[in-house]
Amino acid sequence: MINNSIKMRRRNGILLAMLGACLWGIMGIFVKELSTAGYSSYDIAFLRCLLAGIGYFTIKAIKDPEILKIDIKGFFICLLYGILAYAMGFVCYGIALQRIPVAVATVLMFMSPVWVAILGVFIFHEKLTVKTIIIIGLCILGATMVSDVFSSSNNRIDFLGILAGVVNGFGVALQIMIPRYYENRYKRDTMLVYGFLGAALGLSIFADFNCILSSFRFSDVGNVLLNIVCLGLLCTMVANVSMVKATEYIETTTCSILSSLEVVVGAFVGVLIFKETMSWVQILGAIIVVLGSLGPTLLESKQPNIS
Repeated sequence: MINNSIKMRRRNGILLAMLGACLWGIMGIFVKELSTAGYSSYDIAFLRCLLAGIGYFTIKAIKDPEILKIDIKGFFICLLYGILAYAMGFVCYGIALQRIPVAVATVLMFMSPVWVAILGVFIFHEKLTVKTIIIIGLCILGATMVSDVFSSSNNRIDFLGILAGVVNGFGVALQIMIPRYYENRYKRDTMLVYGFLGAALGLSIFADFNCILSSFRFSDVGNVLLNIVCLGLLCTMVANVSMVKATEYIETTTCSILSSLEVVVGAFVGVLIFKETMSWVQILGAIIVVLGSLGPTLLESKQPNIS
């Protein structure tokens, strides 16, 4: 009975992490629509966090208002969490996109499993096994192939762009690690609510409010609002909540590895929605990511628990 309960919890964690990764993967659909409407990457990031924060605050205020109670110190910790994990990552990703190829920036973002594994060793005293190192390496290799980074080798890559991409990947790792670090003091839902709002506060410095307000005067305002809602509620609130809650059931390193499915989903969205094409290298990379992230995780969950 205990063994079945452990398997069920692990399965729930895997499904939550996969849901978060898939929702991140379809995010490009709504980002592209809003970019066409004149929004910058900073405007989009601000609206994502603002809507996610307001939405999750409203849900918790109705269903579980106790979650919203927090001391002053915890409140500022949550705000700092949002600024460091979300706002910093989004801003650095925007800088990276301006200075280096998109493919390179995407791969640098998926260095997050490496950061999660390293932080796990130093902060939580976890053991970094050879299998984990191999899986992380496979996922990064697959993400590199899917992003077609090799075709970008002739483009000029500057140091600031690379640094911004690395910091963005570190920010993605912090999204998972910080709530786990404070799990004995503050609930994950509490940190997420105020973290989203803290990120929106930090990103408001870079947002162009004139652009945002003027977009609501277009005849296609319904489509703009729909894309903002889908991006803020589905691809940010639901996706990030799923990923953070997954760490209640599975290891943070496993959760981070499963997040690499985002790049595969994003690639197939490009093929199916935007009629892009994938080379054999990209298809092989997608297979490597799926096998590297899901294969060992699912096999491990089927192993008997011998005490």
